[in-house]
Amino acid sequence: MPSLLLQSLFPLVFIMLLGWLSGKLGYTRREDANVLATVVIRFALPFHLFIGALNTDPGKIKNMTFMAVLVVGLMGSYLLTLFISRFVFRHDIKTSAIQSLVCAFPDMAYFGAPVLAVLIGPEGFIGVLIGNIITSVIMIPLTIVLIRMGDKNGDDNLNALHPGAMVMQNLIKAVRNPIVWIPVTGVLLSLAGLQIPHILSMPIEMVGKVSGGLSLFALGLLFYGERPTLNVQTFTNIGIKNLIQPAMMAVAGLAFGLSHTLLQQVVIIGATPSAIAAGMFALRSDTYIDTASSSILIGTAVGVVTEGIMIYLIS
Repeated sequence: MPSLLLQSLFPLVFIMLLGWLSGKLGYTRREDANVLATVVIRFALPFHLFIGALNTDPGKIKNMTFMAVLVVGLMGSYLLTLFISRFVFRHDIKTSAIQSLVCAFPDMAYFGAPVLAVLIGPEGFIGVLIGNIITSVIMIPLTIVLIRMGDKNGDDNLNALHPGAMVMQNLIKAVRNPIVWIPVTGVLLSLAGLQIPHILSMPIEMVGKVSGGLSLFALGLLFYGERPTLNVQTFTNIGIKNLIQPAMMAVAGLAFGLSHTLLQQVVIIGATPSAIAAGMFALRSDTYIDTASSSILIGTAVGVVTEGIMIYLIS
């Protein structure tokens, strides 16, 4: 077991440390992480998920029980945080939406995918694929709608837009995002029993393979120079994301009777720290910035430990 934990987590820590040292030694600037992140999100990760979906047994993609467990874990923790933020911390709806995203949006691209690759292999990416679809078409559009509903200083046209129209507008935008439509194309090809020519799959796979290392390097670079703020909300956010969400995934997985391998996937996804993208929403909305960034930074550091504990418990 110790060797499994070391094999799963050491590569993550090592590559993140390389990114941090690169910033510390002046080899790269902290701003360069945005360029690396763009390469990952727009090209490498979509291609990686595409190949993973294409090579996955169609029967596993059709597993609605697996999808239902992910929806329960992801959206359950989102709604729980929304309730706590509104009625315990007394935040407005805009701030509550950002806090909910911080507590419920796993860093599947930067953190989850490399762990699943080592622990489970190529089949592990089906959880990342489905989880990403859920966040892209449900969680993120819902967050945007709540932000716009709470933005008193926003565009009058946007504020006048019916919430249903906002949802449709953001669903269309989500579907047009490469991180959604490219992997979904892989899913459709797999379901249809089709394969692409080797001359095309080879370069796609080459680009996809850099996603894990490049994303972790960018994450380490982003952490250089960060000085986190510690408060009750920071620890609440970390507790919900790193402990409560994987617990919800585990309970739902057991209740729905998932196989051991699929249960491993949902728990590891749940234990994955908050996505940096949640911090980007805070920045763009000029809301909850310090607490969001601190929760993500400390949560990622703690996540190395909690992820290891989860791997130990489910292996």
